[in-house]
Amino acid sequence: MTFVRRKKVKRYEYYQVVQCHRVDGKPRQRVIMHLGKEPTVDAALENWPKEIKYLRRRAKKHRDDYEKVPEEYKNERYFKEKFKDVADSAEMQADALQARLNKLRNLRNNGVA
Repeated sequence: MTFVRRKKVKRYEYYQVVQCHRVDGKPRQRVIMHLGKEPTVDAALENWPKEIKYLRRRAKKHRDDYEKVPEEYKNERYFKEKFKDVADSAEMQADALQARLNKLRNLRNNGVA
């Protein structure tokens, strides 16, 4: 049996897709996937593509801004942190979220979630 479990951490609520099974006759829950702040699988399937699109736009904007910086300043720490590092971080977040979205779609297609 698979269901979405709410997990409270301090004052925040997070959601996980979990599967119940038994080990030595005792019930156990195995986390299949973390949904973050999305309360349902449908909400995650609806909102994650928007979030991925936002992160990719943000990465492109910061890369474009970095390209506008004069060549002699591009190696300075301030400009690298302000533009290039932020763009790289946003791109990595988008890639990770895309991988989670693909996994969630596979789970949904296989009838698990």
